[in-house]
Amino acid sequence: MIPPHNAIEAAGMEYPTFFTTLGYAKVPPNSLSAFALDLVTIHEFGHGYFYGLLASNEFEEPMLDEGLNEYWGQRMLRERRQDLHLTSPFWAKVGIAPSFKVFDLERAMTPRHEPADPLGQNAYDRLQGIGPVYARTATTMRDLEERIGKEAMERAFKEYYRRWKFRHPSVADLRETLAEASGQRAAVETVFAQQVYQVSKVDDRVEKISSTEEVPRPGTVQRNGKWVEEKADALDKRIDAMRDAWKKSHPNAHKGTGPFPFRTSVTVRRRGVLVPQTLVVSFADGSRETVVWNNDEKWQTFSWVKPVKAVSAELDPKRIHYLDTSKLDDSRTVKADRSASRRWGAEFAALVQILLSLIATV
Repeated sequence: MIPPHNAIEAAGMEYPTFFTTLGYAKVPPNSLSAFALDLVTIHEFGHGYFYGLLASNEFEEPMLDEGLNEYWGQRMLRERRQDLHLTSPFWAKVGIAPSFKVFDLERAMTPRHEPADPLGQNAYDRLQGIGPVYARTATTMRDLEERIGKEAMERAFKEYYRRWKFRHPSVADLRETLAEASGQRAAVETVFAQQVYQVSKVDDRVEKISSTEEVPRPGTVQRNGKWVEEKADALDKRIDAMRDAWKKSHPNAHKGTGPFPFRTSVTVRRRGVLVPQTLVVSFADGSRETVVWNNDEKWQTFSWVKPVKAVSAELDPKRIHYLDTSKLDDSRTVKADRSASRRWGAEFAALVQILLSLIATV
């Protein structure tokens, strides 16, 4: 049901076998109102399963109702490839039409820097209010799905519904069903221990990256069974000659390659709880090195010696961990790349100019 215009407070509410959604005079395609109408309709209908057929106690364990319902509602929108369009017909005409994926919206609404309340906490004793139950549960379940796989997640939730419909399940019942039916007990129990029974910050980052050419150093070396002292001036000339010879024999070589190897070192830093991370390091010739960082150390340095210079390093390339405090520090380049800041600066300057032009014409 869509409430009348003067009863907007009755919109977006669930009742047994009856729910209300939002009402708009116009719903243009690819607009915020179109997204909100679908989101609220799906969400309020979904309550019929979670607090209705499953009969969860939403007062004592709101995660089982509002949280899981939010996750599955956004999941449905994701399967429809329905993005969030933060625009209106007017702004779309002037070229301002940002859009976001549905779980990007949930991530933006999730307390990540200083989360205070475990997801399994009751509805009435929460420092940050009931809001995080929606977004943080949806984000946590989304991250769990990325870790164990879509098929395993769907199989586990089907079993949860089959096993617990009309039986008033608890958070512990959900955890045990997901662990058993998915076949991924370790991952499920870890997520519940970190985020459901406790509240833990996820904050991994690429702290620094270096890729340095390893040229011969002056000093005493052994050649043909004899110790020879190579001084800096003579060594510099020999290095220059080796570079010239290599360039002549490799006219089409990639930038960042040469006669000497490069030592690449990447340091990763953990300021939160352990989550399994993948680090991908890209090199100038297009090659990559991939390592898994899955220990409880607060930092670690990975190194490679290769005949090519590194370009960048990136943690979580598949964007598995949306609970991470910031995705901006997940990657670094060896050479500073200012293209993003230049673009943002240009767009901001253009917006200021438009506003000044509007003011000047009024």
